[in-house]
Amino acid sequence: MFGLDDLLENLQVEQLDTLLFRGLTLKLPLPQVYGGQVLAQALNAAARTVDPLRHPHSLHAYFLRRGDQDRPIIYDVDPIRDGGSFSTRRVVAKQYGKAIFNCSISFQIVEPGYEHQIDLPIDVPAPEGLEGDNDLVRRLFPNTSLQKLLAIIPDDVVDMRSVNPRNPVEPTQEKPQRGFWLKFKGELAHDPALHRTLLTYISDWGLMETGLYPHPIGFLSKGFQGASLDHAMWFHTDFRVDDWIYYHMDSPRSAHARGFNRGSFYTKDGQLIASSAQEGLMRVRDDS
Repeated sequence: MFGLDDLLENLQVEQLDTLLFRGLTLKLPLPQVYGGQVLAQALNAAARTVDPLRHPHSLHAYFLRRGDQDRPIIYDVDPIRDGGSFSTRRVVAKQYGKAIFNCSISFQIVEPGYEHQIDLPIDVPAPEGLEGDNDLVRRLFPNTSLQKLLAIIPDDVVDMRSVNPRNPVEPTQEKPQRGFWLKFKGELAHDPALHRTLLTYISDWGLMETGLYPHPIGFLSKGFQGASLDHAMWFHTDFRVDDWIYYHMDSPRSAHARGFNRGSFYTKDGQLIASSAQEGLMRVRDDS
C-alpha cells in the first residue's frame, strides 16, 4: 500500500504545459480509480493556474466514465475567467482520448462578511473513544480476503473512526444518517490549498453509502451496482486536516436508481468548515 508522503506526491500532478497536467493513480482495491483522487488532482491542477491569494471556495464535478488505474490521467484546465475577486476554472480529465470526469472550480480572494452556521449535532461522541474503521474490519473479518477489500485507505494515510458503522457483509436497515471522524497522519505544512485538496480527496469516502442506510443492502450485496455520478464541495473557511474533523452525512431522498447525499465537515470545537453533496447510482440488477 502507500503512506501519506506517497499521497501528497501523487496529488501534486505533473505539469506538462501551462494548462495541461498529468496524474498517476495510487492503486486501491477497487475496480476503478477512486473518485476522491480525481477530484483532488483536478483541484490541484486548477489551483496552480490561479493567483495563490485566491482560494477555492466551490467545486462542481461529474464522473463520466470509470477511470483505469493502470493508465495516466490527463487534466486539461480551461481558464474561463479571472475577475476582480473571483476566478473560475474548468477541468476535463481524460484517458484513452475520452473524458472520464469534468468539473468547474471557483476561487475567491479572502474577504470579511456575515457569518452563521448550523451547529455540530450534540450527540456525536468524541473520536478518542471510537474504534478505527480499519481496526473494526480486521476484528470482524480476521484472516480473510475481505480485509483487503474493506480496509482500503491505509492507516498510515488517515485515521477514520465511524460513529455508527454497519456490517458491510450483513447490512441492517438504519436511518439515512451516518458520520465519521478523520485526521490525516503527520503534521502538514500550513498551506490552505494542501488542506483543501486532502479534504476533497476524502470527501468521496462513504458519502454515497449514506443513501444505502435505509435499505438492507450494501456495496457487497448480490446484484447491487453503485457509482458516484456527481460531486460538489464548498469550502467555508480555512482549516487543518491533521486535526480531528467530523464528517456528518445524510441522505434526504433516493428514487429512480439514484440516491442524493449531503455532507458537513466540522472541527472538533464545532466550526462548520466545508460542505459536500453527491448523487450516486443505486441500481439492483436481477441476474437470475
